[in-house]
Amino acid sequence: PPWTPEVGAALLAGKVDYVRTIDPVAARIAKATPGMTFVDFYQSVIHAIWVNNTKKPLDDPRVRRAMHLALDKPVLVEVVKDVTPTLVGGFIYPFSEWATSPEEMSKRLGYQTDPKAAVLEARRLLAEAGHGKGIKGLDFMVRELAHHKLWSVAIQAMLKETLNIECNLRAVQTSVWFDEAQAGNYDLTISAIVSTVLDPSDYFNSWYAKDGPQNYSKWYNPAFEQVLQQINREIDEPKRKTLIRQADDIMEQDPPLLPVAYEKMNDAWYNYVKGQNPTAFFGIYDVVRWDTVWLDK
Repeated sequence: PPWTPEVGAALLAGKVDYVRTIDPVAARIAKATPGMTFVDFYQSVIHAIWVNNTKKPLDDPRVRRAMHLALDKPVLVEVVKDVTPTLVGGFIYPFSEWATSPEEMSKRLGYQTDPKAAVLEARRLLAEAGHGKGIKGLDFMVRELAHHKLWSVAIQAMLKETLNIECNLRAVQTSVWFDEAQAGNYDLTISAIVSTVLDPSDYFNSWYAKDGPQNYSKWYNPAFEQVLQQINREIDEPKRKTLIRQADDIMEQDPPLLPVAYEKMNDAWYNYVKGQNPTAFFGIYDVVRWDTVWLDK
């Protein structure tokens, strides 16, 4: 599995020449070791909470937005910093040309380092939805991955402390998770999904559209669907960016999922490995073919 300490230890011991997805602790050692190179790059993966829209009261956008605001995203990045490299983001890849700048995002409710304003709004929304005293007994399905287990415990605590929403954690193997998620056998679930390219027409249709293959929440918003069709057809870039902002605004108010973090990749190798071009790396799936790599030793 990625980021396992054993893999990083093998590199540092000289048993392997190159490691993809080295764990953050070993990565820090590699960065400081003469004769080694380290690079981190963006990955086409969002880690998120899916909220089952077919179940009450989770079908209420106010409840989902309250939960979205209750997640202290900068803290969640810190929770897994020694296990998985991640960064804060919303519903759009935060490192893409379509995204709101990090400076602007850090001012947005739900993404601020000081969560006080987000907490107040989350409590107001939950009370407005008729659940001011909280919600009990939610089934929180967790993929059996180290970082997801860490996150699920932190998120369980955040929802309880902020909104008095009580969740029962249920860990499942990855093979089971996909069947359970597709069948809707959960209230909340944490996982990761990927896309092929950074353009919103690719992943908006897969992650958020009504019949999208990775829309595990079964989310449907007619206004979003209308804007998405315009995004898919618009060729004028400024107009398209405006439409993408509209879609982002819709999702902030009516979340199709609750963003946890976006993934990064860590690679490290000995300098005698030649031929790779890490400056062009994006996503683990786009850089697996090396036709001209050799060991210069």
